[in-house]
Amino acid sequence: MRGLIALAITAGAVAGIACASAGAPPGGPEDHAPPQILSVTPESGQTNVRPKEVEFRFDEVVSDRGTGATAVDQLFLISPRIGAPDVSWHRRRVTVKPRKGFLPNTAYRITVLPGLADLRGNIRKDGATVLFSTGAGFPPYSILGVVFDWVGQQVVKGAYVEAVSHPDTNVVYVAATDSAGNFEVGPLPAGEYTVRAMIDQNSNRTLDRNEKWDSATVTVTNARPVVELDAIERDTVPPAISNIEVVDSVTLRVTFDKPIDPVMPLQPALVQLQRADSTPLEVTRVERNSVYEAAKRAQAADSAKRAQAADSIKRAQAADSARRAQATDSSRRADSLRARQPAPPTAARPAAPPAAPSGGRAPPPPRKPKNPAPDRAIVISVAPRTPLRPGQAFSIRLTGLRNLVGKSSPLGPRSFNVAASRPAPSDTARRPPANSARKPPRAR
Repeated sequence: MRGLIALAITAGAVAGIACASAGAPPGGPEDHAPPQILSVTPESGQTNVRPKEVEFRFDEVVSDRGTGATAVDQLFLISPRIGAPDVSWHRRRVTVKPRKGFLPNTAYRITVLPGLADLRGNIRKDGATVLFSTGAGFPPYSILGVVFDWVGQQVVKGAYVEAVSHPDTNVVYVAATDSAGNFEVGPLPAGEYTVRAMIDQNSNRTLDRNEKWDSATVTVTNARPVVELDAIERDTVPPAISNIEVVDSVTLRVTFDKPIDPVMPLQPALVQLQRADSTPLEVTRVERNSVYEAAKRAQAADSAKRAQAADSIKRAQAADSARRAQATDSSRRADSLRARQPAPPTAARPAAPPAAPSGGRAPPPPRKPKNPAPDRAIVISVAPRTPLRPGQAFSIRLTGLRNLVGKSSPLGPRSFNVAASRPAPSDTARRPPANSARKPPRAR
């Protein structure tokens, strides 16, 4: 009997929990709003507090997972960082704390990253920040910056940023970039810091191979120094040749498997180019592919401008000749032409200017890094007296080309061929083939 009573109590408890966790009754308005923060304890701006944890309360139950497969503990940052944060999910509450507790006399920044969702999949697209201090106040300094994808020439949203203090490298301040690629690390004391940003593809807050990153040393002596970080994949493997393209008889393009050092001077002494019989070719110039393409575009634009100017002169001369001929003819037949001349047409109204976007201002151009994207190719020019002749084989050797972290090794020799030119089709080849099925004409 006691077993049946215990079973009934357990079943009633399960049924009560099921009723308590049921969602809104069907037929009500559909929820499309992401979870909103109702309160944070301790409140932002407080000093002389020593909490065991920071509690975020929401207006609805939040999911224990963020966007996609991102766990909820990856959506919170504690700065300064001492190990991974301890994040606990409690339906409408999320608590955050360092694993070893909050340190005394330390200013903390707790960041909620975008991506927190409710049970219906409505995702918060905005972040939130809470500042408090376990001491009497806040340090007056912070580091501002922006993170770019250097190759993509665009800002990076959600990049992970670290500022490592020197000489005490155990103190690490962390932040993340917003939708405009901006970040703020701090509050922190004056001193020297190594600031590093990385595009953390797997959200493990550790720099892995093939992930893009950049770093800079910042000395904080004024309130808010600004730094630009251009993230790109950097490794210790020197560049290797991936493709050789013969542009014309005096131009060769060599492409590499990774970008090359953008500040490295390029000169003909880096290149050894020779025919299959070891006869050397005279290299006159080595330049980055972006410089070569820019010169080509400028030359094409100049040629188009010259052609347009010549065409305008021709049209003006033709119009002047036509006016002179018309004036001569008009002097002979002025009266008859005046009598038959129709009324002048009404002047057409000029087209209205395109409507400006909302607010009356054009959108600003997208932000780009100060430095252009690093090249992955160089263009080599040879003297016209030693051209790259069609149908011949050549080899190339490169020395001293560095990658983005300064690593280099000799490349080559690498062999390549110049395709033979195709002969022009003869008149016989252009004639249609004879119809062998056609009967010959009868002899008369």
